[in-house]
Amino acid sequence: MNTPDVTIELAEHAGADFSRPAGNGSSAGELYIHAIRLFRSRKPVVAAIQGAAIGGGLGLALSADFRVASPSSRFAANFSQLGVHPGFGITVTPPHVVGQQKALEWLLTGQRVDGEKAYAAGLVDELAADGEVRTAALGFAERIAASAPLAVTSIRATMCAGMADAVAAATAHELGEQTRLQATADYREGVTAAAQRRAPSFTGR
Repeated sequence: MNTPDVTIELAEHAGADFSRPAGNGSSAGELYIHAIRLFRSRKPVVAAIQGAAIGGGLGLALSADFRVASPSSRFAANFSQLGVHPGFGITVTPPHVVGQQKALEWLLTGQRVDGEKAYAAGLVDELAADGEVRTAALGFAERIAASAPLAVTSIRATMCAGMADAVAAATAHELGEQTRLQATADYREGVTAAAQRRAPSFTGR
């Protein structure tokens, strides 16, 4: 605990690949197995978000206990704009962090928010200048590491009790819904529109 090795860093444009079926063992199903492992970590995790955390990238950011970002960082649960159901436990984690109402709004609209709005909503715990996010995240981790390590792991276990199991149950349901919706015309339109950088035209089919 005395070294702040509890930081993960998200690269620019981190997100899930929806070009393959959700049921593909090498795709979403396998991804969610690894996601659950992240939630079972015993040590606190501080994420440094530089660039965009979109879709599955947002899910990865939310697997951390704390998030440090910059004003130019971008966040979105854009699944509804792709015509597909959220994954990576995103039906569980945003309500836990920002509250049910704000999470529902973001999930239904696919709204993209910058670092400042994410900080105001509580999605981001610390805002740093562009280019200083990783340094700020390491500083955040050092403040945690200065506390008694046994107390830290004990407190975290109490505060996060049941989260990994809730995410495991959620991802099983999410994967089923993703598989179902990926067979629809709306999904094909959403992915095509995203690739063409245009607004989608959904038909409810």
